[in-house]
Amino acid sequence: MTTPAAKKTTMKAAETLTTKQIAEALGTDPKTLRVFLRASDDYEAVGAGSRYSFTTKDVGPMKTRFMKWTKEREATKAAKKAEAEAAKATDEPTPDAE
Repeated sequence: MTTPAAKKTTMKAAETLTTKQIAEALGTDPKTLRVFLRASDDYEAVGAGSRYSFTTKDVGPMKTRFMKWTKEREATKAAKKAEAEAAKATDEPTPDAE
């Protein structure tokens, strides 16, 4: 027979999700998720080695924040790429200049 304390511990452990499980739920890999978590002010590590603790209730709000962050990150990368290409184009001599 299971004691109430044992049941409570089992239920709590079942609700806790790993970073890998959260990454799968968000449709990304754990490495990208960790970059997001470090960049966000909404999440703090709870243990040594930058470990995070999540529950199933965290998935919905985190997905919304993660999607917003992903779009902003892609837009920033695209802007930097365009800026680099524009700088490269102005640095190249034109064939008429010779």
